Amino acid sequence: MWLVNYLAGYNLSIIKVGVRVRGFYGYLFTSRLVKTILIRAFPKIASLFEPTKGPTPKAIHVTPLYEVTSRGVECIYSDAICKQRGIVKCTGPPRMINLDGDYFFYLGFHESIVRSVEVVSSLLNYGECFEFIKQNVCVEVNSIDLFNVERLSRELVERLMSSRGVKVTFSSPTLLRDPLRTRRKHKTFLPSPINVFAAPIYVKLFVSGAFRTGVFRRELLRVHRLFSETYSALKTARVKWVYYSDKPIPALVGFVNYRLNEEYLKFLESRGVDVAKWLEELFAYTITMGVGAGRAAGFGHVELKPLHSSKAT
Repeated sequence: MWLVNYLAGYNLSIIKVGVRVRGFYGYLFTSRLVKTILIRAFPKIASLFEPTKGPTPKAIHVTPLYEVTSRGVECIYSDAICKQRGIVKCTGPPRMINLDGDYFFYLGFHESIVRSVEVVSSLLNYGECFEFIKQNVCVEVNSIDLFNVERLSRELVERLMSSRGVKVTFSSPTLLRDPLRTRRKHKTFLPSPINVFAAPIYVKLFVSGAFRTGVFRRELLRVHRLFSETYSALKTARVKWVYYSDKPIPALVGFVNYRLNEEYLKFLESRGVDVAKWLEELFAYTITMGVGAGRAAGFGHVELKPLHSSKAT
């Protein structure tokens, strides 16, 4: 089935691509295969994955493969059980990945770097077999969905204003960075609002031409004051060792709940700030571009849902 819903407003596109894959068995962070598929189907996109110069962020985001199983939707990648005591020691080899079935992945980007109609046209009816990590892998695209990001974020904010909270699920392993330590890239494993939403805020300001260090820090401060992580954050979000580039790296998985600070919300509204509109844009970029570092390599895909209970969890 081919379903296309075109979007407007923020010039953001997020595409869900269903694929049938067979012929691979081994260690793999499956976004590597996803990028190969995209580049083979649409060679023009290859330059968007290349390293950028200076502070320019990548305005593109891909995910690993996902599979619908009896346990729900599973993100497919090799991982291992490891401990770090000076040096990283893993108790066994990484999990082997066997690709032989139906999967899907997401591709998000800003329309200023590539048009969604070009991407969709290239993926339509794509199918071939090719060599991938010394194996003959066969791929066939069997569905494409192009979502209206603006509508999704608007509906989310409407429900958030009623529930007074949002659940952020790290749908793919996430590599957070501390946005206030600018001289070096500092990893952080604390899923605070300022660490989670820093990347989408940065990309939003940069692509709109509004980036200034002062503006960026004011938006970070706003999200820091507007949301508070609940007491369960360190239990629901956890570190997992992901096998990437032939070595295990620590990344966040799980989820975190944020509560809306109603006092600060009223303060912003009293100052004439359209908080709902600001959150709509922030969430649109979060859904499309992901969070943290390595977003173009498959890390940091998140799902946002309103909390259903006013009780802190």
